[in-house]
Amino acid sequence: MNEETLRKHIAKNLAFYRKHAGLTQAELAGLINYSDKSVSKWERGEGTPDVYVLTVIAGLLGVTVNDLISDAEPVSPKIKKRRSMLVRGMVPALSAALCWLCGTVIYFILRVLLGDVTGLWLTFVYTAVASAVVLVVFSHIWWSKVLCCVFVSILIWLCAVAAFLSVSFSGAWLIFVVAAVLWVLAVLWYVFLDILKKTKQKKIQ
Repeated sequence: MNEETLRKHIAKNLAFYRKHAGLTQAELAGLINYSDKSVSKWERGEGTPDVYVLTVIAGLLGVTVNDLISDAEPVSPKIKKRRSMLVRGMVPALSAALCWLCGTVIYFILRVLLGDVTGLWLTFVYTAVASAVVLVVFSHIWWSKVLCCVFVSILIWLCAVAAFLSVSFSGAWLIFVVAAVLWVLAVLWYVFLDILKKTKQKKIQ
């Protein structure tokens, strides 16, 4: 990509995202301490802001620097956000559904091979545990600490139920005591992380 092509990409993208942010050239210029003539010049492709200014503009417009220099057709930040939310919802849901599909297939294979064996239905309990693991992983990648805590809690209790149903001894109920302790520790951990995050934000401010 040569300099002229880069200027054209920045010009097109800058104008597009500025308008979607509801800013005039003069308003954007005021926010970055430049004249509206400078912004107009950038949007005509007759010049480009330096890297620092480009970073500041990207932050003000709610996009990335890559969005401003990209040769791809610009997309409204609102549409990008909706797409991102859709992906963050669909991917975990499809992954969990895949776990259930695999669990169902395994159940029927075992049913064919072993017949009506006692406890074969536990396959679905273990499938629920596997689905919870998947949701815990995605919640830590994409979702808030609250949802992380919720899915970790679900995983802890599902594991307790699976363990309780899989063993047979008089003290099996103690599994739920252990699960309760783990659940309390998990909740306290996420509360601690939330407090730590808020403390860091206050220091930055």
